[in-house]
Amino acid sequence: GKAKDGSCMFICDRLYKKALNFIRMGIKLPKNNAPIVEMGAYSSLIASSIIDTIHIDPKNILILKDIDSYFTTNVISIETDKDKHCIAIPKENYQLKNTMFDGQGLIDESIFPKWGNGYLLLRHHMCKMACFKTKIQKFFKDYYKDNYDNAIITDMFGIEHYAKDIKLITTDNAMKWLKFDISYDYWCKKVYENKCAFGVVKTAHKSKLGEVQKMSYQMINSLDMDVMPNVVNKSKEYIELLKKDNDVFLDYLRENKNFSNDFEVLVALCNQNKEFTRSDYFRYRKSNIIESYVNNFKFGKVLQNADNLVFVGSPYAMLLYTVGQDVETDTTFKQEKDCIQCFTQRFKDGEYLACFRSPHNSKNNISYLHNTYSDEYIKYFDLGEQIIALNVLHTPVQDRMNGCDFDSDSGYVTNQEDIVECAKRAYLNYPTIVNNISKDKNHYNNDLLTFAKIDNGLSHAQSAIGLSSNLAQFAQTYMYNFDDNKYKDYVCILSVLAQCAIDNAKRTFDINIVDEIERIKQYMDIEKNGVPIFWKHVKDYKSKIGDKKFDSAKINRDLKCPMNYLMDLKFNNSRSNESTLPMSYFFEKFDLQEDRRKCRKVEELIEKYSIDLFIYNTAPKNSYVDYGVYDVNRERLQIDFEELLDDIRMIYISKNYLGLMSWLIDRAFCITPSVKQNKCKVKNNTNKNKSLLIKVLYDINSKNLLKCFSKNCKK
Repeated sequence: GKAKDGSCMFICDRLYKKALNFIRMGIKLPKNNAPIVEMGAYSSLIASSIIDTIHIDPKNILILKDIDSYFTTNVISIETDKDKHCIAIPKENYQLKNTMFDGQGLIDESIFPKWGNGYLLLRHHMCKMACFKTKIQKFFKDYYKDNYDNAIITDMFGIEHYAKDIKLITTDNAMKWLKFDISYDYWCKKVYENKCAFGVVKTAHKSKLGEVQKMSYQMINSLDMDVMPNVVNKSKEYIELLKKDNDVFLDYLRENKNFSNDFEVLVALCNQNKEFTRSDYFRYRKSNIIESYVNNFKFGKVLQNADNLVFVGSPYAMLLYTVGQDVETDTTFKQEKDCIQCFTQRFKDGEYLACFRSPHNSKNNISYLHNTYSDEYIKYFDLGEQIIALNVLHTPVQDRMNGCDFDSDSGYVTNQEDIVECAKRAYLNYPTIVNNISKDKNHYNNDLLTFAKIDNGLSHAQSAIGLSSNLAQFAQTYMYNFDDNKYKDYVCILSVLAQCAIDNAKRTFDINIVDEIERIKQYMDIEKNGVPIFWKHVKDYKSKIGDKKFDSAKINRDLKCPMNYLMDLKFNNSRSNESTLPMSYFFEKFDLQEDRRKCRKVEELIEKYSIDLFIYNTAPKNSYVDYGVYDVNRERLQIDFEELLDDIRMIYISKNYLGLMSWLIDRAFCITPSVKQNKCKVKNNTNKNKSLLIKVLYDINSKNLLKCFSKNCKK
C-alpha cells in the first residue's frame, strides 16, 4: 500500500541500521540472489499499525504443519503461452487444492481480550495470523479426560508441549520466518526480546449500517437481469423513506456523521428547533445529501441483509488435527454436490447464502453456501456474528474465492433470496477459475537500485487491480449481449490478473500485468461495441475532481446489464405541505467585537481547507475504479481539519466567538438586508461551502453556534 501511494517513512540515519536489524530479525541478506521481495513483504509485519497488544509466551504456541485437501471438478485454467500472454483453457476433472488452515490460528478464550469480537489479527516478527476465539482447554479436557494434566502434543519441529499450556494453535503458513531458514528457538528468542507482545492489528466489527451492508458495482453486474427489481427493492424503499420522513433522514445523519461533514450540526439545529427542518438551508442540504446517496446507490451501493464476514477454514477439523485425529473425521461439515457448507451465527441454521470476495469480478467467483449449525461449534467456539467458518475439506472454496486464505480475508455474505438463487446458478454453471500463471524466476541483488525497481513494479501492479476490475465489467456486459465466448475468457483472465496484482507484494509473476491488461483491452472491441451507460456515471464522478469529461458518444444504449438497470430506476418525489422558512427566521445577529481582518483570515483558512475536502467528498469510495488514484488520505485530511481549528483559535482570541460566528454566517448565507445588498461586492467563497463553515464553527464552540440560530426557537 505504501508503494502504491508513493508514501515514504524517513528515519534518522544513526537509527536506520538498528531499525532495519529489528524488523529483519537480525537476518542478513546475501548480496546476490537475495529474497528481497519476500523480505520486503514479511519484515514489515512488525511495523504494522496496531490497536493493542497481547502477551503470549511463544513456547505456548503450538505450530503444526498445514495439510492440503483436494477436490476434483471442472475449471477454467489461466495459463500463459510461449509469448507470456494469458490464455483461458477449460479443463475437466481438474484437481483443486485447499491449504486447510492457511494463515489462521485458534486462540484460547482465557487470553482473548474482552473488547475483541470473534477474532484478532495478530502480528509479530515475520508472523501473521488471524486467531479465532476458541475454548481450546475445554476441548483438551473433554478429549483427554483423566489424562489431561499429563497430555503431551508434539509440534512440527518435534518439540513436546503440555496440552494444558497451549494458548494458541497455528500452522507453518503463519510463520513467515520459516522462509528464511532460521530456527524455532531463534524466533522464540526474538519474541522474548520484545517481551512477548504480539500486536493486534484489528478485530471484527459489525456493519455501521446495522443489519444491512452495501454491495459493489462488480457484484451487481455479476447478477442476472431478471432478479434486479427484487435486488434493489430494499434500497429503493429506504431512499423514498429518506425523502418522505425527516426522522428517518435525521437518523441517517446521526449514523453517518464524520469529522468533515455537517451532519452533526444539522441534527443539533433540528433538536434545538424542530422548525429548522422547514428552513431553506436544511431542505437544500437534505436534497443534496439524498442526491449523493442516490448517486452512490446507482454506483452499485445497494443495501441488502448482509455483512462482510471474516473467513476461518474448518476450525473444528483443526482442533481434531491438533490431537492427532484425521481431519476426515470432522462431522461438523459434509460435502454437498451443489454448494459449500459453512457455519455463521449471522444467519439462521439451514439458510442458503451467496458470498462475494473482493476483488470480485465475475460469476465464476460467486460462492453458494449452505449454513449448517452443529453442537461442536456452539460448544468449543465463540465466533460471534462477524465470522464465517467454511468447509475446506474437499471443496473448491479457496480458488472459488480468488485464492483466499484465512489470515483475515473476508467476503460479502447475504441471504437475499434472489441473489442466493443467482449464486446457485453461477456455482453450477460457471466453472471455478484457477491461477496457473508461472511465478517469476528472476533473481535479485540486494541493493537500493533493485529495491527501487521492485517498488515501481509494485506500484504499477497495484493500479492494475482497478484497471482489471473495470475492464472485467465491460467484458461481463458484453457477455450479456454478444455470443462470442472470448468475453467469458477475458473476464476469467482479468479476474486472475487482479489476484496477481494483489499478491504482487509477496510474490511476483512471470508476466507483465499492466501490459496484459492493455493487450486484452485492445482485443475487446470497445471502440466498436461501445461502453455501457453505467460507465458514464463512473466517469461523471471523476470529472468532478479534475478528470477529463466523459465522451457520451461512446455509450451504446443498446447494451443490457444489471448495472444499467440501476441507471434507469426512477424514484417517487416527496414534497412537504409546509412552507419553506428563510434563514432570517432563525438567525440571531450579534455585534462584531473584533477586527474584520481577523474574520477574513478565518474565512481564508476555511476556503483553503475546503478545496481538499471537496476532492475527498466527491471521489467514489470503496470501489476499484482507478484504484487508489483519487483516494485522498482520510487521516491526513482529519489532521488538517484539527490544525484548521487550532489556527482559527489562535487568530481569534475572544472567548465567546459570537460576533465572529454571526459575521461569518451572515456573509455566507446572505441573511441581513445590508449583506444581501452588497452580495455582488463581497468577495468570499464560504457561501459556496456553507456546510464546512457551520461544521467548523460548531466544532470551535457548539453552544454559541446554536445561539446564532436561536431566533424564534420554541422552548
